[in-house]
Amino acid sequence: MKNDRPAEIDRPQLRGDPITAKRYVSREYFKYELNNMWRKTWHIAGLAYQAPESGDYLVAEVGPESVIVVRRADGSFSGYFNVCPHRGARVSEGPYGYAEQFTCPYHGWQFDLDGRVVNVPGPEDFERGNPCEKLGLQAVVVEVLFGMVWFNMDSGCESLTQYLGENITNEIGSYRIEEMVRVLDMTASTDCNWKVLSDNFNEAYHVQVVHPELMPYIETQGDFSQIDLLPNGHNRGWFASYQPSTLHEGPVQEPLPSLLGEWDIPVPEEPTMKKLRQLRIDVQKKKREQGSARGFNHYAHLKDYQLTDYIIYNIFPNSVITVGPDGVQLLRPRPHPSDPARCLFDHWWMVPRIDGRTHTPSPAGGPPLPVEDAEHQAFAYGDKSLGITADQDLSIGAIQQQGFGSIGFKEFYLSDTEIRLQNFHERLNDYLNGTA
Repeated sequence: MKNDRPAEIDRPQLRGDPITAKRYVSREYFKYELNNMWRKTWHIAGLAYQAPESGDYLVAEVGPESVIVVRRADGSFSGYFNVCPHRGARVSEGPYGYAEQFTCPYHGWQFDLDGRVVNVPGPEDFERGNPCEKLGLQAVVVEVLFGMVWFNMDSGCESLTQYLGENITNEIGSYRIEEMVRVLDMTASTDCNWKVLSDNFNEAYHVQVVHPELMPYIETQGDFSQIDLLPNGHNRGWFASYQPSTLHEGPVQEPLPSLLGEWDIPVPEEPTMKKLRQLRIDVQKKKREQGSARGFNHYAHLKDYQLTDYIIYNIFPNSVITVGPDGVQLLRPRPHPSDPARCLFDHWWMVPRIDGRTHTPSPAGGPPLPVEDAEHQAFAYGDKSLGITADQDLSIGAIQQQGFGSIGFKEFYLSDTEIRLQNFHERLNDYLNGTA
């Protein structure tokens, strides 16, 4: 098998289900989606290294649901719905913290790390019996993979590796995210349904219009890109880098010369298409030969195409993990707790630790970021930059959501390059119809 791209996967036959505005604006649809899909799929709570000791915990939110994931004394994680069984109050605030016991801030009920009620004021005053003998926090299923803590609210769910499948598990695993550090951790609230952004990340058709700055060094169309539909609604997009897109017009532009310069590779004086395509191969060879000596030890675990290219894994329903040679990005829209026309958008950037490097370029613009765990930043979109590319995506999301309110819009009319988007909606329909 060639080592210059991911192995292609036969595409399943799609049904062509219509995609209308109702699923982006309807509160009834929002509730149906929550009950039939969100509470039955796997979600990322955070990074395992954020909770290194017994009692360290993370709080994750999906729509109106909140989940506590806590490190236990044996090093494993347990997870619970963040709701007191007494009268429904949230037990803990996030996004992370430490507790020897969890204490409800309303009436002081206490829970141990196994979720059991261990102390309540006036235990003898309950006609139905002491709650310490009967009640506890309701458990969720928790697993750790890629250095991330995942949870599923469905107690009868399949395992995480079964859900993700062999391709995702093995390929993302080769990047060893568990050895990386998250240097950017942002959450922005924005005025569009979560699926508007998910749709955006399920196609590259918009890139040439919305993200023209990517054209000089990343392929998005043609022979140097590839789309694969994976089981369970996931998909993979491979996009070659260190060479101009076939859609790029004009001379070689930044940042390609600078990227090549890092590996002492000059731009050809006569940049024919053949020579430009060779640049990517030349970078792969240089990285293979010199990577370890320059501190890039993680290159040893990557295939040749992984040394240069970007692969986007859209993990159903909403986790977009983009892996590159020197970092891993998570882009994730989450549903708003009550408003289908709004969502929360997470932007993470994780990088390997390189000897002698204390800072790394920021995907959000501005000065380089220190290679250390980032503080979480929460804000409204527009108050702070999420990075050029993310800002562009969210700006389109707002105007698309406005369009869904018009009777002038009927349904999507998709190109073949948007097949991942169609596949996503058909899998969503499977959940809503009870056939997933």
